[in-house]
Amino acid sequence: MKREIRILSASVVVCVMLGLPATTMADGDETEVLRGQIEQMQEQLEAMQQRLARMEEERDQERQERDHDRAEREEIEAKLAELEETEGYEGPDIDIGGAVRLNYGYLNYDDQNQDRLGDFELELFRVNFRGEIGDVILDAEWRRYNDFHAIHHAWFGYDFSDRLQMQLGITQVPFGILPWASHSFWFGGTYYLGYEDDYDTGVKFIHQPNDDWTFHYAFFKNPEYSNDARADRYSFDLVTGGDQQNTETNQFNFRAERHITHGEDSSSDVGISLQAGQMYNRATESNGDRWAIAGHYDGNFGPWNLQLQGLRYEYNPENPDGVSDDFVQKGAFAFPFLMPAKANVYSVNFARSFDVNAGPITGVNCYNNFTYIDPQVSNSAESIQNVTGCSVAAGGLFTYFDWINGKNMWFAGGEGIGLDGATAGEWENRININLGYYF
Repeated sequence: MKREIRILSASVVVCVMLGLPATTMADGDETEVLRGQIEQMQEQLEAMQQRLARMEEERDQERQERDHDRAEREEIEAKLAELEETEGYEGPDIDIGGAVRLNYGYLNYDDQNQDRLGDFELELFRVNFRGEIGDVILDAEWRRYNDFHAIHHAWFGYDFSDRLQMQLGITQVPFGILPWASHSFWFGGTYYLGYEDDYDTGVKFIHQPNDDWTFHYAFFKNPEYSNDARADRYSFDLVTGGDQQNTETNQFNFRAERHITHGEDSSSDVGISLQAGQMYNRATESNGDRWAIAGHYDGNFGPWNLQLQGLRYEYNPENPDGVSDDFVQKGAFAFPFLMPAKANVYSVNFARSFDVNAGPITGVNCYNNFTYIDPQVSNSAESIQNVTGCSVAAGGLFTYFDWINGKNMWFAGGEGIGLDGATAGEWENRININLGYYF
């Protein structure tokens, strides 16, 4: 009897809470209904409690993560503070620079260009980072041309001593006259063959045991981009496309140079460069081989500079049946082209510098750069490039005035390099003026 009274009292309370008449819930059937409603309310309460518990757990987890991040940040700050107290540490020292270049070109082999009396446009915007934090060196350069962007170089370095440096990343291939086998904005013909100012991905050591010698040892796994179908690049490398499916891999370089002093303002650098590597064919899934050797001379005699270089290279691809082994495909600046798989290359360059004091102009360098390419394969023809010009330095502005005279030469009216095509015997000309502000 007492239990029924308690249930009835609870029923009355619930009825009041639900806004129901208490008298309508007095019988037994209605008591069962009320008991079910109470149980449903208890389940909802338990669900709300569980949700609240989960929210508290999430808040605890977020609090722990914040505490962890704070501790990690404090640890890094403490290490930096400890490093700053180290003797000789001067803090981060990264210089940011770059260049903006405008270019005018008049091409006698382009009728529409001639009708417009040439074209003048923005040619380049680039950003450079160079410096070191602690003992680790950084050197990187990104370039944006009109039609594409590309990494020029990007490497980390470490000086084991004043005589030995390591560079790891996209670094200049140590081959031939360094840093360039030319003086003009247009470079020499060896650049378009991939043997001047070429950058690949790997590791390089520069060793100067004394003031008389410099040695380079390097291994490059592949070019600056592992995507061998990409012709949007600065360096001229093997690129794939169509039936040309060869790519560069596993390359070794050795370079030795002897420094000779003739007098107070005269010196000579005499050297030899060796390069050997594989070329993987994606169609046959086989490796061919390639090699190059060069002897080079770079002499300075007061204001005069003389560069001489003889180069021999060979590519021996593993092509599928029906694809000629006489030519390989290289590419850069968004254009692929064919060049002979074997050739002898000769370069003769000279330059004369002048000190000038005329307004902002402080120096002028005039030059002639000549390259002769003699293919050693069938169905080929010689290629020649000659660049005559002067460069002018005026504050941050550096301007090249070049006359490019080419025969069967890529980027100078030719269909490629060394091809026995319809225009192989024709001489083409290009007037080029490049104004670059370097900062």
